[in-house]
Amino acid sequence: MISKLLLILRIIVSVSALAIITMALTSIGCTIPVVAGWLERVQLMPAILSFSLVTFIGWLIVTLIFGRIYCSSVCPLGTLQDIAAKCVRTGRRTPRHDYHYSKPLNSIRYFTLIVVLTCLMASIFVIPSILDPFTAYARICQEVIKPLYELITGNVADTADTPWWSAAPFRMGTAAVAGASVAIITLLLVCWIAARNGRTICNTVCPVGTTLGFISRFSIFQIDIDTDKCIQCRKCEHVCKASCIDLIDHVVDGSRCVNCFNCINVCPNDAIHYWPRRKQLSIPMMQRIEELRRTPETSLDQNASNLNVSPKIDNTDETVS
Repeated sequence: MISKLLLILRIIVSVSALAIITMALTSIGCTIPVVAGWLERVQLMPAILSFSLVTFIGWLIVTLIFGRIYCSSVCPLGTLQDIAAKCVRTGRRTPRHDYHYSKPLNSIRYFTLIVVLTCLMASIFVIPSILDPFTAYARICQEVIKPLYELITGNVADTADTPWWSAAPFRMGTAAVAGASVAIITLLLVCWIAARNGRTICNTVCPVGTTLGFISRFSIFQIDIDTDKCIQCRKCEHVCKASCIDLIDHVVDGSRCVNCFNCINVCPNDAIHYWPRRKQLSIPMMQRIEELRRTPETSLDQNASNLNVSPKIDNTDETVS
């Protein structure tokens, strides 16, 4: 029951934040100025650029307690990836649409973060603006969504006596071809990668995700697997959009988990939870058996030495009287 409430709450918060931020950035429909302004101020990278230590330290504390809920709640680009992945997988049950565990690409993650930090210290904002999730989504709203909305709903009717290429969106496009091109490429690339591999962008090239990942691996509340109840059905692994559930070792990579809570709602045996406790292996010898299984060519004497068992040698001389 609690796990279902966590999932529903996460969906409501993330979709509401996405809708409010989109309306604020595009001036489409009615918006809530107070909430929209607050959601823009709590975005992590803009807070860093504006030297808002309260916001930055606040998110670090929240992440240390609850994990990467920033990525699953108020990050608009993260919610956009979830929508793209959900649209592809809705109504399909073929195995190729399931997620699978993959090892973390730490070299790419750390290299990207170092590049972004170096650019920020050198006052070069081109690369950080492309890789920052909120700035990228803001560019998509202003360069793609807003012009299309104005073209469909307002400018075509208002400019009925003028050629279609003189409408406002096209004039803006000719004045900012580079910005529009980057926005379109970003939108297509993000949706394509999310449709294929879920939150890969968040766990490889996103500097915000990497920064929070350093903290979330030590968070108090984490997704934990009860090995006494796990039946190896792999349903949790197949819905993990972060590809961070390793069922060989029965661990969840806290640095990549975005706390979507999908895994805890599909487990048929209540073996996975979001709590501050950690369940250890009830049979320690399973670890040694797993190592031996991975090396089937190991000889019997080597297995005995690995298990700290020395062969018994009987030196007693038998005499026959």
